Amino acid sequence: MTDNPKEPLGLVERMAKRMAAEAVKGVSAQPPAPSFAERAAPSFAERVVQKVAPSAPLAVPAGKGAPLTNGHGQSQSAVTPPPASLRSGVEEGCLRPGVKEVRLDFRALRQSGMITPDNMSSGISNEYRGVKRKLLQKVRDPKTRAALNNLVMVTSSLPQEGKTFTSFNLAMSLAAERGLRVLLIDADVVRPAIGNMFVSPPSEGLTDLLKGKDKQVSDVMHSCVDVPNLSVIFSGHHQENSPELISSSRMANLCQELSARYSDRVIVLDTPPVLASPEAAILATYVHQVLMVVSAAQADKHQLRKALDAVSACQNVSLLFNKAPRWSDVEYNAYYGYGYGANPSSADSAASQT
Repeated sequence: MTDNPKEPLGLVERMAKRMAAEAVKGVSAQPPAPSFAERAAPSFAERVVQKVAPSAPLAVPAGKGAPLTNGHGQSQSAVTPPPASLRSGVEEGCLRPGVKEVRLDFRALRQSGMITPDNMSSGISNEYRGVKRKLLQKVRDPKTRAALNNLVMVTSSLPQEGKTFTSFNLAMSLAAERGLRVLLIDADVVRPAIGNMFVSPPSEGLTDLLKGKDKQVSDVMHSCVDVPNLSVIFSGHHQENSPELISSSRMANLCQELSARYSDRVIVLDTPPVLASPEAAILATYVHQVLMVVSAAQADKHQLRKALDAVSACQNVSLLFNKAPRWSDVEYNAYYGYGYGANPSSADSAASQT
């Protein structure tokens, strides 16, 4: 038996066989197609560009059109990188997902007669509008309008004179200014009260920043959802040496850092009463302005004079008369339609420089 020899392939058949082999080889060399999750989920850079610059050209996702190519037929990068200003904003946290936020407790604010964002035409709002105007004259540079003396300390001679009431309402009034941002700090670490104005305030705050070496300002600063121009640093965990932390060199360095770093903001510090805590006198050496709250028929002349002597290290000290009789400006308030709340602490207030 003899084998039948194979007939030699023609030129056309050999070329067809070679082209088929090259086609098979090219298909196997292609990268695997992306999964559905990879095609559907946008990258972090895509989310940033879509949020800030929706008109910026983005790459067409796979399966929804032709891929972007350059002049040589090579595929371009998936997303156009954001500009340098945008990248710096992301690094500083203004566009970072998961920014720490807090909300106001409107019920608690109304019960205490506080200013609320939905009622900026109340009588108490009008009173603090006048206080704000006098304060801003010292904060801003007359020529450049920049916030230079932006550290404002709010205190009183004795407890229960309305210093926290004034700190919060002043911060709310300042935050209503167009183009002005406010940072409210609860520096009364012995009896903190700023957290009572917010829903579920965080436990970390100023004391954790002063004690922890690895803590940054951004770790304890919270943005107010209801007032976009307002940020808050709460008092933090109570510790045995909390008063000493307030009077430490770290607090002095923090005040300098906040004033220089946030030069576009007015920083309001709610501090302990001067005669009840010696730390308030030390804090007065770190700030640019002191607002001394004086309650009607509470602190006598001797106590007030002693408190003013304690904060005399600050060159700008102002007095705010709180819980004044409501008959002082009846005609004025009736003309503008302002009304007063039921809380007696929301009575007239007036500031005068000492």
